Amino acid sequence: MDFLTFEDREQDLPALILLAVSLGRNCPGSRLHLPARNLGSTALDWLGRQPNVVLHQDLWAEDTFWNIKPYLLEQMLARDIRRITWLDADLMVTADLSGYFRYLSDDTILVAQEGFRSRHAGTGGRTIAIGQPIARELGYTVNSCVVSVTARHQPLLERWKSLLRSDLYQTADPRFITGDQDVLGGLLGGTDFAQVPVTPLQTGRDIAHDMLPGDFGLFQRLATLRNGEPRFVHAQGRKTWRYTPGSPEALSLLSQLSLHRQWAKAHSADMPPGQTAWISNDGALARTMLRLLPRNPSLRGLPIGMIGSALNLAYIIRNKLRRNPTFHVGQMPDGGPPASPT
Repeated sequence: MDFLTFEDREQDLPALILLAVSLGRNCPGSRLHLPARNLGSTALDWLGRQPNVVLHQDLWAEDTFWNIKPYLLEQMLARDIRRITWLDADLMVTADLSGYFRYLSDDTILVAQEGFRSRHAGTGGRTIAIGQPIARELGYTVNSCVVSVTARHQPLLERWKSLLRSDLYQTADPRFITGDQDVLGGLLGGTDFAQVPVTPLQTGRDIAHDMLPGDFGLFQRLATLRNGEPRFVHAQGRKTWRYTPGSPEALSLLSQLSLHRQWAKAHSADMPPGQTAWISNDGALARTMLRLLPRNPSLRGLPIGMIGSALNLAYIIRNKLRRNPTFHVGQMPDGGPPASPT
């Protein structure tokens, strides 16, 4: 399996290291490709000694940091790699990933689902925002933290690039288009690419977005007792490795029980000296949860999940009441059971 990422900011080296070591541990034989032109000496020294990391001095993109994915994916496909999978550098892998790729056809693109978003979810609004007719609604918002493609997707990558360079991208409706993933989702819902099979990583089961409390809610966390931990953990919001140990940001509940931070503990011995203080500086609650649940990182964050699910449920109820003043808590408008929060 071939994976691709990009990160050259010194402050985010801990996240890049964790992606590399978690892939090396859980996906032996896989390769993590990385543009190395602007990497600092510390990063080059450590990454250059990792057997699963391939550094590329000639791999680069003409566009800005946030829009480089289609450029780099194209360049890797041009090197005769059958399937290349982009991973954001703030991801961590918790288990073997081969099952996700074993049965994918060359025509199929693999993407991630966004976390819980009640407003402007899905692909339809994004398809319209990039000026395309709607041919299908995927039913979820695409998150481009994981994008897996083959040479069959070259036309899609080309169109993705051209739209990211266009004036339309700069002026599109900001409710639907705020980044490269919105353009990709819009294209996959439009007439030109509606025939492309899409396999999503399901949010909360396959991938946990560590952003808003409701992105990985109470019931999703409890479901890990049956389904196992999500195989991808995405530090989409808080970058806990950036916080000064002991600072208010580092000691907040969301930081201390961050799923990404909890999983990082499993790799602290593999990280270079001086890169682990942010992992080990636990407050009283984090220490208690770690003692109670040493093998269940998702369950250590149950307090966050409870808050998130309560907020999600309140949001759902508020919207139902606004649309239907006769709606009562505990009953859906169609007489069915109550809505289940994320």
